[in-house]
Amino acid sequence: DAVVKAVFRAVVRRPALLGLVREVNEDSVATLPEFGLVILADGMGGYNAGDVASQLAVETIATRLMQFYQLPDSDVSTVPAVEAANDAIFESVEQQPKLEGMATTVVLGMFHDGRVRYGHVGDSRIYRFRHGRLVRLTKDHSLAQELVDQGIFASVEEALAAGVRNNILTRGLGVEPEVEIDEGSELVESGDLYLFCSDGLSNMIPDRHIEQVLRESEGNLPDATARLLKLALENGGLDNVSAVLVRPVSERW
Repeated sequence: DAVVKAVFRAVVRRPALLGLVREVNEDSVATLPEFGLVILADGMGGYNAGDVASQLAVETIATRLMQFYQLPDSDVSTVPAVEAANDAIFESVEQQPKLEGMATTVVLGMFHDGRVRYGHVGDSRIYRFRHGRLVRLTKDHSLAQELVDQGIFASVEEALAAGVRNNILTRGLGVEPEVEIDEGSELVESGDLYLFCSDGLSNMIPDRHIEQVLRESEGNLPDATARLLKLALENGGLDNVSAVLVRPVSERW
């Protein structure tokens, strides 16, 4: 267990692009292609020590999930690992009271045997780009989205226009002792791209523009990622920007 933690501390990194407004970098990202893992966490603005919370979440989830990669039954739920991350944040606060109030979002994907299993809490996102079309796989756990779900507004854009703040989240790791996690699973197809990103990207670039960039990049992942990061900065760069673009590879193809 100590070795696993040490390995993941070596790959946990900060975002690819710093925003133009915030001084503290609260994103953490980890990718381990050999384990089919992508984990991205964004410390929640307005909370204390978001950078600590995001890194702790990434390390805890990674440690829990790496052991399942080679199991014959690969249908592993992401929920216990995310719950463990939530517990770890609260335990850290008990040990270090100065961290009181720290919280983070998280999105993660497990790619194995031609399938992706994913989980998320908060407003970081996962998108799938297939046959030229972009589809968002996650739904933001935000007040704006909740009001849309309740039928009060027709869209998130309408809620924001009415004055609802986009950064008020309804779920996060470290907010409550018990956390509700959304998860999903799907078969991947040859040519699929999966984008994991913090709201520093998705708040700055409309989905249709993300789709356009991925279509125009024609499968060139470094080019697409660089263009997305540059566009987020040009559109305001109000937050740190983290993005991981994944092209799954399967022996079945």
